[in-house]
Amino acid sequence: MRCTYLFCLISFLFISGCEQHNPEPETQSSPSEQPSATAKRTVSLRPDSLPYIKVQEIQPEAFAGTISAPARVDFRAQAISTAGTVVAGRITKIHVQIGDRIKAGAPLATLASGEATQMRSDYARAAAELARAEDHLRRQMEMQRTGVGLEIERVEAETQLKQAKTELERSRDFLKLLGDGSAAEVIVRAPMDSMILKAHVSTGAAVEPGAPLFDLGEPSAAWIIADVFEKDLLLVEKGAKAIIELASSPDPIVGHVVAESAAIQTDLRRASVFIEPDDPKIPLRPGMYARVVIEASSPNQIILPTAAILIKDGRETLVYVETAPNVFEARPVQVGQAREGMTPVLKGLSGGERVVVSGALLLDGEASLLL
Repeated sequence: MRCTYLFCLISFLFISGCEQHNPEPETQSSPSEQPSATAKRTVSLRPDSLPYIKVQEIQPEAFAGTISAPARVDFRAQAISTAGTVVAGRITKIHVQIGDRIKAGAPLATLASGEATQMRSDYARAAAELARAEDHLRRQMEMQRTGVGLEIERVEAETQLKQAKTELERSRDFLKLLGDGSAAEVIVRAPMDSMILKAHVSTGAAVEPGAPLFDLGEPSAAWIIADVFEKDLLLVEKGAKAIIELASSPDPIVGHVVAESAAIQTDLRRASVFIEPDDPKIPLRPGMYARVVIEASSPNQIILPTAAILIKDGRETLVYVETAPNVFEARPVQVGQAREGMTPVLKGLSGGERVVVSGALLLDGEASLLL
């Protein structure tokens, strides 16, 4: 009897151990239920802090501001040319210095060339051949008039005359390209009123045909090139007024924007804005450094007090936008240059939004505590 009792007790304990409850695994939230790492962070203030901020509904409005940028004076691309020679030779004299302003036709350099001697000799020979061909044709026509000449000889004389004229014209064209001088001497002259930018040769140097001797620039075709930040290009319009300050001029120069470059300097994130002075007679020397102030205007621009715009870590620019009562969102924006305490917002905001225009630092401090 006792053995039967003990057997039943052991069986009961064994079955109870096998049926011990295993807890269910904790439910894991799906990835879609996890908060997004890129979700926009919002911040709220305690009711007693709300009086220290000011929120304003914004609307696009006209804005007349200025853009200040460093600049330089340079020639237009089409105003730069090269003076050279069509024959090989050796430089015997240089008549100009870098920076000289010269008139069209002024001598630049003189060189001695054996090819020039040959070309002038060819021209003289062609002129003599032409005179001989003209005389031969006159004799043939006179002989034919008196009845002793042959038609075939007259036609041959006319052909020789045409050939002689062609050869003389070819030699004359070569001499025009050659330039002034006599025998072996060649004088290279300026093709236009210009300034000497660079000399590629010196006295005694040997030159090849087509080699550049001087770089020339047309002084009246100089303009001012301003380096404007990429973000400010949206405010620059063709024809906008510009004030140019030159170190060499006691008075500022008034000009206007004529064009913008299509490319951006990748290292500086700037683009070239080209400016012409209103008075074309103002002397500009390429290489001058300047400072320009360009008047910028936009009829539909959102304008905020400069105090409403915060700069984070020297790179990110943001404002705080009220998305619901006492709920504020940090919004990255792109801004232009400030003027008289007001800053244009180029990207990031739309009309009708409510923006914190005063007390943004208070909100930013509260946001920092949440990180």
